[in-house]
Amino acid sequence: MKNLNIFFTILIILIINSCLFALNILTSIKPLELIVREISPEANIINLFNSSEDFKNATFDESIYSNMDLIILLNNEISFKNDSNKIVLSEGVLYYPYQKNPFLWSDPLYTVVIAYKIEKKMESLDPKNAIKYRDNLLRFTQRLVELSDYVSKIAKDSKIKIIDMNNLLTHFYNRYNINYYLYRDDITITRQDVLISSIKYNNSTFNNLKNKKISIDIFLSGYNTIIEFYKNIIDDIFDDE
Repeated sequence: MKNLNIFFTILIILIINSCLFALNILTSIKPLELIVREISPEANIINLFNSSEDFKNATFDESIYSNMDLIILLNNEISFKNDSNKIVLSEGVLYYPYQKNPFLWSDPLYTVVIAYKIEKKMESLDPKNAIKYRDNLLRFTQRLVELSDYVSKIAKDSKIKIIDMNNLLTHFYNRYNINYYLYRDDITITRQDVLISSIKYNNSTFNNLKNKKISIDIFLSGYNTIIEFYKNIIDDIFDDE
């Protein structure tokens, strides 16, 4: 019994220590939060914007987040006095893809790049856990690459034509050479076209069309993992082929 008590005491101490040394991370949007959780499941993460409405309208008090170890932003959507521990994903290697379309995470292989940038910063902030972060990144990367290879195979022979009403999945279409058009007023929509829109898109003409329609939760507000997000996109687009 005494040995058992000692064991549980040590276990509790280890759990407390792991919590004490977990990084405090602020993400601006939920896709970034879910990527961080793949690299460090035990991190203390505060996410600011869970939907497009939040992203456009939310305000916050910077002093609340003054003790963050790391701040991860899409494109400087938030200004902080202390920029030393900040990652801005639209800078560097992702600058040009971001300029074309801000929804970088719609492409699994861009998500690999995002995860790599985040993991390297976490290593520098918490070198004691560097190996753990690297291992988690490797596992996450393997899953994303396998998923990307799968999409490449099924998209290769696909004859699907997509009209994207809100320019949501441009990076996804381009990655896998999927035939798509961005909606404009003079576009001709045929019965065979698949229509993709944001989850709250409301347009009377669109609503009356009988085409196959796919709603995309691009800010992942209803998802627990980003892998689940990709699987839903794949199933929704290719399920009839």
